[in-house]
Amino acid sequence: MPRHEEKTKSEILNTAVRLFQEKGWDKVKIEDIVKEVGVTRGAFYHYFNSREHIIAAATDQIFLANNPFVVAEQQEGLNALEKLRFAIKHNLKFNLNEPELMNALKIVVELPDVFKSDFFFNINTTAPHVEKLLHEGNAQSIFKVKQPRQAAQVCVMLMSSWLNPGIFQVPHEEFIDKLDFMADMWENICGCPVMDDELKALLIHLQQKVIELYKK
Repeated sequence: MPRHEEKTKSEILNTAVRLFQEKGWDKVKIEDIVKEVGVTRGAFYHYFNSREHIIAAATDQIFLANNPFVVAEQQEGLNALEKLRFAIKHNLKFNLNEPELMNALKIVVELPDVFKSDFFFNINTTAPHVEKLLHEGNAQSIFKVKQPRQAAQVCVMLMSSWLNPGIFQVPHEEFIDKLDFMADMWENICGCPVMDDELKALLIHLQQKVIELYKK
């Protein structure tokens, strides 16, 4: 892509991210974005084929701008298990403190194209970060993960979808059972004891916030 086109695409995406964070996912239209950037609708559709496409790109951009795995690598003295726990907790805390990221949980459910994009983003972008730490943990003799790539992909899929209270709304007791299952799977099937009390508490807090969100 020519440099000027990359700049235009970046300007559209960065503007969309800002507007979504300022006004909310459901209140920003394509017209708002192109007016703010100063481009035509045609220019918008040259890079993004729909409103759902720009929403999906915006959620990816927000994650990458605050990549918890990069932050984890910057911490000194952490082994692979500590980095993995740090990254997951850092991401949860960031989401819990950003109202529009919490609202994005509803958007993922309501817009199939966004859900599909989020699913593949987690497989193609998030899972490789997890896989890298699983290999590192194996080398440090902390983990005993036989198939790091497959383990990373399955765990990321379950964490982002099956365990996501915005997608599967279940009673609190059932949610606790799901957390216990995830803890058992990480430790006894994957050979990587990721779930600790703090992580469990953060996930419970997430469920509570989502319940409040859906009551509005």
